[in-house]
Amino acid sequence: MVAKKLIGRILESNATKNRGQALERMTLELLGYEMVGNRNLIGGFPDIPNQLLEVKVQDAQTVDLGRFNPEKEEIVFEENNLITFDVRYLIALTDHKTGIIEGIILAPGEKLGEIFTYVSDVSFKCQRSMPMSFFDLYNGQCIFNP
Repeated sequence: MVAKKLIGRILESNATKNRGQALERMTLELLGYEMVGNRNLIGGFPDIPNQLLEVKVQDAQTVDLGRFNPEKEEIVFEENNLITFDVRYLIALTDHKTGIIEGIILAPGEKLGEIFTYVSDVSFKCQRSMPMSFFDLYNGQCIFNP
């Protein structure tokens, strides 16, 4: 429903977070979700909970898969028995200069290691959802402790 329709579309070459959200928005629209501002952009894991779909942009040699290692079985939400193996990944392979989506990888997280090579380092990020209005307010500025 989504993959072939995303190929050839352009992700504007803004900040990484904006490209990721643009891809998420395009995916939501193609899945038939009604977009009302940024309300549908959850910013959690997975990005599109109703589809158990994590959406990622890859325009460099690496892609940030976030907090959870998709190959390691780990409980994401205990209350509904959601584990990392349940989450699927939609990764848009884009040209870093043009922003054109040249390919799509759609795979369950536990199979990503068959497509990609993992970097051996382990890191942890503490992510928080921030409203896009925050970024719009300070766009093009360098701000310390806004």
